[in-house]
Amino acid sequence: MNTLYPDTLFQNTFSPQSGIIVRYIKIPDIVDLIFNAAPDPNYKTMASLSFGPKDFKIPFLSADELATANGFKAQKKQIEWICGRFSLKTLVNEILAPHIPLAQIQVSYQEKGAPFLTAYPGIPISLSHSNDYTAVALGQNSQTLMGIDIEQIGKMPDTFFMKTAFTPREIHYMTQTPPEIFRHWTLKEAFLKYIKMGFNESLHMVEIIKNEIFHQGKKQDLNSWSKTIEDQYILSIVADPPLPQGAILF
Repeated sequence: MNTLYPDTLFQNTFSPQSGIIVRYIKIPDIVDLIFNAAPDPNYKTMASLSFGPKDFKIPFLSADELATANGFKAQKKQIEWICGRFSLKTLVNEILAPHIPLAQIQVSYQEKGAPFLTAYPGIPISLSHSNDYTAVALGQNSQTLMGIDIEQIGKMPDTFFMKTAFTPREIHYMTQTPPEIFRHWTLKEAFLKYIKMGFNESLHMVEIIKNEIFHQGKKQDLNSWSKTIEDQYILSIVADPPLPQGAILF
């Protein structure tokens, strides 16, 4: 591991199945590491700042990425986006491209907004963040697609949210507690990222029924996992089944 980083920074890294690496990190831990001056403690409620190269201890953002970060209107969004980029780039650098400086690891976007690595367009990636956590997933071959989502477990959602987010069939089978509701929600979001549609697809076109995923009424042959973090967050991953032994990678 790079000696620039504390030993504990990347400790929450795991592989839910062969060919996929997942990592989640606390945003405050990244903030402490990358910024020369700590953001205001109330940054989550403050307007955006204009960041430049001198604001960072570690050069990991390109000029275009700094421009993107500076385009957000809220400082909370800026810091979440910046920390997400740091998480993804350090994982890519560690697993896939150790010879490439972080600032040269670039992310582009498909028409519907799905991200991909500019230099490795066939290698799947997925990003998510919620409040104090950022999460990323990296595929190690071009044939295993995946999506990831992390959400803070909130209070019991109201009826409007439930009817907007879930179908009557989902609500019927779902345990009506916040952890289970948010677990279903993260699985649904992870699947929408898996199909590279995000919220361009109707939420009611995707159903989570008894831990099975249905899209447009058809059961999907996919693997999924959900992990509770600190009893406050739910992290879910949806992915293709592992490749058969001997399959050609990349």
